[in-house]
Amino acid sequence: MSQSTSICGTKRGTGKVGKLTDRTARSVGPGKHADGDGLYLVVSPAGGRKWVLRYQMDGRRRDMGLGPYPETSLSAARMAALSARTKIAQGVDPLAAREEARKASRPIPTFADIAKDVIAEAQARTSNAKVAYQWERHLGPAYCALLLARPVNEITTSDVAAVLKPVWRSKPEVARKLYPAIRRVFESARIVLRDQHGLSIDNPARWDDLKALGFSAPTQLSRGRHPSLPYEQMAAFTAALRQRDAIASRLLEFLILTNVRTGTALNAEWREFDLDARVWTIPPSKLKDKKHRKESFRIPLAPRAVEIVKELEAVRVSRFVFPSATGKPLSNMAMLVLLKRMNSGETKWIDPASDGKPIVPHGFRATFRTWCEEVARFPHAVVEEAMGHVVGTSVERAYRRTDVLEQRRHLMEQWATHCEPRELGGADVLAFKRTGGDVA
Repeated sequence: MSQSTSICGTKRGTGKVGKLTDRTARSVGPGKHADGDGLYLVVSPAGGRKWVLRYQMDGRRRDMGLGPYPETSLSAARMAALSARTKIAQGVDPLAAREEARKASRPIPTFADIAKDVIAEAQARTSNAKVAYQWERHLGPAYCALLLARPVNEITTSDVAAVLKPVWRSKPEVARKLYPAIRRVFESARIVLRDQHGLSIDNPARWDDLKALGFSAPTQLSRGRHPSLPYEQMAAFTAALRQRDAIASRLLEFLILTNVRTGTALNAEWREFDLDARVWTIPPSKLKDKKHRKESFRIPLAPRAVEIVKELEAVRVSRFVFPSATGKPLSNMAMLVLLKRMNSGETKWIDPASDGKPIVPHGFRATFRTWCEEVARFPHAVVEEAMGHVVGTSVERAYRRTDVLEQRRHLMEQWATHCEPRELGGADVLAFKRTGGDVA
């Protein structure tokens, strides 16, 4: 910018400078008081005083604060104004330059700082407890310990590769989730550094760069099957389950009797239950297909499921039906730990169709579905509704006005009867232990 750059409407260098003295600065009344060449002392009606440099740049008037008076003395204000005018003469906006300097002085966030926000955002988008847990685990010390304490702008592609290599081939199921999570952290970091620090960085988790280091796509995973128990063993399993004096055992039995997904059972709240009507009404926000489902999903409760809920209601400590010691929902690991302990003895609860793998909670949905096909023989629409699946085509759903609740009630009561343990040679139900106990 030329030397004739306008400062408060006066050609630079032509306005008289030094009109104010310290005495007048201390005593002058409210208003704007010029010192010259765009420097003003602004006095508020309350008596507050501050220095302002008024200038024009690119045809736009700007006011730049130079600090309060008397903390910023008259001489200091003049020197600050001179420095700003020098920048203006060089074509640099002093306000923009000050903001860039502030950005540069801020501490650079670490990988852990950015990951914390990414985890929170991802968890807010899901109602699946397992997915929420995985985000925290994948971006935590379990896998990203090498990155957590480092400023994000110092992390290289080689650093990212060092984190991914231990799991890339040996644990492809982890790699396929870990890599996108790390990449999202750096995409978020790129925006944070640009907007808050004035820095531009490349994403060190770019796939082209990792390929150059020898990475290829991890093994494609099939959805596979969750190891499940043959339905013929359900009565025996329930008998063993009721010998476990833990809230996780009640949760697992409730999950079996309602045939819901793990996260839905974990997050069950008291307000969702009408025990007189024997109905559990799950809001759409807690359902897997919440993007497409507009109505709540009603679950008919078999007598044994109602009994479990009433038993827990007697010792209610949280808004959640199956709380942990902190009052929050049990961890998604609670039932897995329970099953692991149940498999630690002589009796093994395994899936013979999955090479003898130990069963998992979600596998009981497959047990239920198989029992429906081979034993119950209810209409397909009733079974699919009980599975929580979308029933029919979009056209059929447009005309469908029922959730077949009462038919599903008959189905779930038959399922509960099938799962009910009986003594050998008789029909007497084994007693369920009632005392309090551990989580798992």
